Amino acid sequence: MNQFNPSNMHIILIGFEAHLDYRINLEILRYNFSYGDKLWITTVYNGDPDKLPSGIGENNFIYMSENRGYGLGALDAFNKGLAFASIGYRPIVAIFNFDVWFFKEDGFKLWVEEFISSGKMFGAGYLPEHGLPMTDCMIFRKEFLEKLLPIEAKVQKERLEDEKLKKMYEGTQLGFENVEEWVQNNIDAIKPGIEDHWWKYQRDGEPRYRWTEKYTLAHSHDYEERKELLKKFSTTKGKVIPEFIRS
Repeated sequence: MNQFNPSNMHIILIGFEAHLDYRINLEILRYNFSYGDKLWITTVYNGDPDKLPSGIGENNFIYMSENRGYGLGALDAFNKGLAFASIGYRPIVAIFNFDVWFFKEDGFKLWVEEFISSGKMFGAGYLPEHGLPMTDCMIFRKEFLEKLLPIEAKVQKERLEDEKLKKMYEGTQLGFENVEEWVQNNIDAIKPGIEDHWWKYQRDGEPRYRWTEKYTLAHSHDYEERKELLKKFSTTKGKVIPEFIRS
């Protein structure tokens, strides 16, 4: 397996709000990628069940009735989606938030191809100020998930005692108790260590990393900006996308 094959891809979309973002994300993947019908898509949702119905383009819909909050709730969805993919047959597993969009099929394809070519076990953007993997958009080899899961809510002791990090987290909503820290700890426990397993792919626009041209990858909260990107890349097929652009 040395090149991109959409039939090898299992995509997991996770979220508890951002319902419009999810519907558009699904339409991008299904209707605007020429190979969209070959992708296996699993949705993991832990929000209001009346606001996001199943059966709108995903292959599997996993509803989690309990949401333990912003950090732990995200970790629970992360674990649930990756655990489901780990027992499947598709060898490449991508997981990203409802509001993370790849605007062009070529950008997504390049992202996957570069991960495969890296020979690494997982891919994530890099947060230089923290030294952490960015968990909003990650990619894994399925066999690695057997070693990784479940991800536990634990932070490395030496990081908890690092004065620079303590100052950096001061006043933030979650502090050290965030998904990036937990993922870092769990992956680093798999020898020979996180650096040997990690494909650090390019993310632009520090410190928010909202847009990366190379992969046409956006994690933007600005709807007007995203409307312009949809038009720029002619990513306009679907039922919700045209209405969104006109709104």
